[in-house]
Amino acid sequence: MMKELLYDWLGLNEWLFKMLYAFSFPYLHDIWKAMSYGYGYWAAGLVAIAVCVRYLRIRHTATETQLENMGEFMVGLMVAFSIVWCAVYTLQNISLMPRPWMVFPDLVAAPAPVLWHEGLPASAPAISLMLACLSWKYAGARVRRWLVFYVVLGCLASIISGVNWPVEVVAGAIVGWLGARVAQWYSRFGRKLVAS
Repeated sequence: MMKELLYDWLGLNEWLFKMLYAFSFPYLHDIWKAMSYGYGYWAAGLVAIAVCVRYLRIRHTATETQLENMGEFMVGLMVAFSIVWCAVYTLQNISLMPRPWMVFPDLVAAPAPVLWHEGLPASAPAISLMLACLSWKYAGARVRRWLVFYVVLGCLASIISGVNWPVEVVAGAIVGWLGARVAQWYSRFGRKLVAS
């Protein structure tokens, strides 16, 4: 039942995986295996460092609105990253789905040796969508195009490399979006609570 719900999609999930994985090229799997954590988890840290450096450089000349926006972004980033990190690792390590070939040996139909398979939900799409959602409010049109490219590249590369199935990328994107939304709500709630 779980296999049909999460990994079959009446054949669509497997068809998408095979079609996208056909674009894989030698060593892409190993490159993405090494790069995926940097694409997701390290990217959040680098964004936090960039915001801190920016704050230190403009703290004496910045307007109240600029400092408030930076503080709001940092609170959102910390809360969202905590939620997404915990959700991803809990679901991957405690649920039955992190290694689907152990539960369903005939499931992974990739024409390759046993792949390094991350599981449900995918981490790189989760973190990249979380960062894009948090940054969207503060970004201009050009930066928003780069954010869309960053998210799409992470989602496609994780499938093409064979690390994730489409359903895992969708689950990761949902977790990332929910983490960002909860963090934004928490930030607004905290400001209202302090102001009252």
